[in-house]
Amino acid sequence: MKTVIFFAAGAEPLDRLELEGAAVVGDLLALVKERGIDVAELLIFKEDDDEPLEHHHPLHGHDHPVFHAHRCRKVDVTVHYKTEALKHKFAPSATIAKVTRWAVERAGLGKEEAEEHVLQIHGSRVQPPQNAHLGSFAGESCAVVFDLVRKKLVQG
Repeated sequence: MKTVIFFAAGAEPLDRLELEGAAVVGDLLALVKERGIDVAELLIFKEDDDEPLEHHHPLHGHDHPVFHAHRCRKVDVTVHYKTEALKHKFAPSATIAKVTRWAVERAGLGKEEAEEHVLQIHGSRVQPPQNAHLGSFAGESCAVVFDLVRKKLVQG
């Protein structure tokens, strides 16, 4: 048995699922369906991959077996920085780190300045962890809006 980590939209890790060494995406979907989740339109992505996996794709043989399930093929991302609204589409399996790298590059921030910025969900103070999946914040709308803000530095 091998372990894969599985994330579902809008949730913490659904589970660390134990699957046989020869397991494929279809096996993962069957296991998720047994747990009462509707898998009819569910797409499975490997973390940070742009395209969903086919049902016959093996789940093992990856250095980092982390997968994300979502009903959206792409998530419309808007990042507000100063007076700009930067827009791009990402797979729901994209990590916040990947989106942050894109945003700081598009905003034209230098390396030092980029390290001082993080994404924050627009209209809130929530700063998602860098290893979180974008799809966890997109929900059914297949869209998410962030602000690119300076990190809060603790001084003392």
